[in-house]
Amino acid sequence: MRYFIFALSFCACSSALALPNPSDFREVSTIPGPAPASSGVVGCALPDGRYLLWNGDEVFLQQSVGAGVFTSVAQGYIGDPSFATLSFDSDFVLLGAGYGDGVNANVYPFDFNNPQDFTGGSEISTPSHFAAAFLTSSLVAFDVGSFGSPAEIIVIDLFPTMRAPQPPVTVLRRPDAPPSRDTIITKPLGSFSASIAVYGGTLYVADSGNGQYKSFPVADVVNAFNTSGTVAWSAGTDIGAPFDYPLGGVSGVTAAGNLVIAGFGSIVEVEPVSGNILTSFDPAGSGPFYGMIYNAVTEDFIAVAFPPTFGDPLTFYATTQGVSSLPAVGTAGLGALAAALGLLSLTMLRRCDQGGATA
Repeated sequence: MRYFIFALSFCACSSALALPNPSDFREVSTIPGPAPASSGVVGCALPDGRYLLWNGDEVFLQQSVGAGVFTSVAQGYIGDPSFATLSFDSDFVLLGAGYGDGVNANVYPFDFNNPQDFTGGSEISTPSHFAAAFLTSSLVAFDVGSFGSPAEIIVIDLFPTMRAPQPPVTVLRRPDAPPSRDTIITKPLGSFSASIAVYGGTLYVADSGNGQYKSFPVADVVNAFNTSGTVAWSAGTDIGAPFDYPLGGVSGVTAAGNLVIAGFGSIVEVEPVSGNILTSFDPAGSGPFYGMIYNAVTEDFIAVAFPPTFGDPLTFYATTQGVSSLPAVGTAGLGALAAALGLLSLTMLRRCDQGGATA
């Protein structure tokens, strides 16, 4: 019943949703950190507005929308997390293990409606990757790269892959960086290009090396896959000018069609046609590298601040509406609280009648 009420509330007010104010964010300590062999935590929003998180071993579900409690519901999904993305039909979440062995990495389809510990054979081997987004119910775009080569967008037909491995098809290749160009950002070992997102029939891609954001029609990318063709990098529509925005890629798209971009220094909301930055967020106040877990249902997000020293703890920031400071109280809890308050009131009244309470 609680989820039904939340759904009604969202339908009634979704048109008025907007990203929070930058001042609304504060550090939260109830979000689980990385597993021992992992360096990050990734996640996504479920259809009911709760967050799902993965730390490289365990999968956590938020107790309810806005709750400060995250419950471990499954374990054994091993890897250094690179992404968690909701499927095209919103019936499972795909978990991506990123670098893997440097050539291949597993992805895990995770049924959040029936969480189960990992069992061998349910994983899918893909090229090492940084991010992924669903193009259709079956096709998934991956942002991949290897040292000494330009990053690529490849497309994998997920469902045939789950039955028998299928070779990925490269549909878009970024240009090589000019050899005389100064190094703008030196990524740590095992890093890959940038987050990608799909919204309203558009694929949003970033070339973090050259600082350029572009958009491509999903139909063109799907057609290239189906015809064994390619899409030229130059065919994409530029968003802003090079290095206008943080270099982490597009992590979400608001209901108004604005891009939410995280990376070095800040998180920004960008209007993609004009390229204007509408809002800038720096919850830590020190401009670290930010990852982000975007919630399209509530138009909120969890900011993940990475430390300057590898291995130091991550810091998480959220609004009180997104992740409360106190655990959410469910229907049963509210009933118990009301009963306790009623009993307390009755006890106090009896004490007053018996002269047990004095002014």
